[in-house]
Amino acid sequence: MDEATNKLYYLKGNSKIMMLDFNIPPGSSFTGQFPGFNSAHNISVTGGDSVRTFNFSPPPPDGSSTYYRVEKGLGLRQKYSSFSISSNSGISDDWSTFNQIRFNQNGDTIYKDQSWAPIITYTPETTTTVFLKTFNVNTTHDINKLYAQYIPDINFNDSLFIRSFYTNGTDSTATVVTAVAATTPVTTFNLQLDSAKMKVGYKFKYRLSLRDKYYRPKLIFHPTSIGFHTLICDPSVGLIEDDPQIPVSIDLKAYPNLFQEITILEIDLPRYGLICPRPAMSKGTLYDILGRPVADILDADFPVGENSIKFVTAGLTSGVYVFRLTTKSGSEHIKILVTK
Repeated sequence: MDEATNKLYYLKGNSKIMMLDFNIPPGSSFTGQFPGFNSAHNISVTGGDSVRTFNFSPPPPDGSSTYYRVEKGLGLRQKYSSFSISSNSGISDDWSTFNQIRFNQNGDTIYKDQSWAPIITYTPETTTTVFLKTFNVNTTHDINKLYAQYIPDINFNDSLFIRSFYTNGTDSTATVVTAVAATTPVTTFNLQLDSAKMKVGYKFKYRLSLRDKYYRPKLIFHPTSIGFHTLICDPSVGLIEDDPQIPVSIDLKAYPNLFQEITILEIDLPRYGLICPRPAMSKGTLYDILGRPVADILDADFPVGENSIKFVTAGLTSGVYVFRLTTKSGSEHIKILVTK
């Protein structure tokens, strides 16, 4: 393909033979030569902007016709039809599609018809305790393996897509598609998970798809084109209690909120029940802004009512943190700013 002149050639020995002239409008014709013929012939152009057909009909007694069609979204296609004069019957083949790859050489774009495909392998995890999640996906291609010995660092893959959403069985978030550049032999990327949703029982559902650099790109999926991997928050992040509590509202405060050495966390676990209050099994964890746990502040039966605990910031760097208090009855969180 000579993209400067918008003409398509094929190689015959060491010669370039002009085959199709894409500058010719529908309703006109030009002189070109299809592969398999020893001389040029008249080629008529029909169709429009979205579908354009190039037709060559050799004179009798051959009676056959060859069509090339350029169609948006499908690329270059071919159909060969033959006609028998003796039986007055015709045989028409379906349009065949060129699965073409592009090579640039000496200023020309060379198209090669092959059935090579991208390759993706991946071993999914089922649980996570961190919410800035690193994914390592094996991404290669038949072409990578075939030409690696001749072209170092060849990579015929284009993009890796991650299609994801959160669900708890009854409620689901909108689906999000994230794209990253595909590398070989491994594509590594980080994805920030929604820690708040996953800590209250939502599952992270995701599917991977790999696209290559074909003229008509090929796409493969992991696990399938309709399946999803499932990632849940590790149970150690939350609480397990045999005697569930009645859901109540938790009042959580911190002062001073902007602090250097010490802060006081005020926790009000309201009374519930008709006879006497019971201690509430509670877990308090400090997370950094990326959702990674940095300190366990509380993990015990905690009295209901008004309480306060002192927290020392030794070992923490300056920045924004989130303190999350969780009981079986619910959870609450508050942002804390540490300055050093």
